[in-house]
Amino acid sequence: MQILASQSLRKDLMMYRRIASVTTFALLATLFTSNAVLAAPKPKVKKNDPAIMTVIHAIPATFGADKVDIYSNNKLVIDNAVPGSVKSFSLEPGTQQISIYADGVLPTSDTASVLSYRPIYLPQGTDVTFVAHLSASDKPVLSLFKNMNTEPGKKRSWLNVRHVAGAPAVDVRASSKILFRSLSNGSERKVSLRFGTYPTDVVIAGTTTVAIPSANVMIKDNVNTVVYAWGSAVKGNLQFLIQEIALKKD
Repeated sequence: MQILASQSLRKDLMMYRRIASVTTFALLATLFTSNAVLAAPKPKVKKNDPAIMTVIHAIPATFGADKVDIYSNNKLVIDNAVPGSVKSFSLEPGTQQISIYADGVLPTSDTASVLSYRPIYLPQGTDVTFVAHLSASDKPVLSLFKNMNTEPGKKRSWLNVRHVAGAPAVDVRASSKILFRSLSNGSERKVSLRFGTYPTDVVIAGTTTVAIPSANVMIKDNVNTVVYAWGSAVKGNLQFLIQEIALKKD
């Protein structure tokens, strides 16, 4: 009887171990699967992806920058830039410093820039935009924005709105509905939208007073659409400027 009981006990223990092993394996598989979904890998930066830098002159006329020369690391990159000028560059990774000089003035130890931005390092695959624009109090400033270049989802793309106008905080409306509230000077908001055309306008925050009349903004496949509100409220020349940024594929 003792021998039979011992054999039966051993069988029960072996069966328990098998069940425990299967249960543990299933639990680990569930955990690993769950983590894979929650921590989906970001698109990899390819070895040959350059850094992209865009420079926008969005200081309206009569504010001391009607025609300027724009330098990167003391090298002329935009000659005779006027309000509304936009230019993009593909660069090797490295440090860049943007400086803006009055038209015809060369960067030397004896000359002063109209505006400049501290040196920044642009790693591989980075996409940034420097914008020369007005502050809320109509003072020329130079701002840096990092651009989204990844896809937000199937049949969707990004819409970024950046307030770089000499104007108070604004509300941004799309298709007559408020998309962003109280967007202040020098700031941005973004949202993913389905592909399509969106009538977009800007009103003074908390009011229905139109600051920039409606314009059709297209949200397209593989494009991050960036809308800048720029100009001067005092001068009555607020307007849109649109930048399109290509999105990376996995």
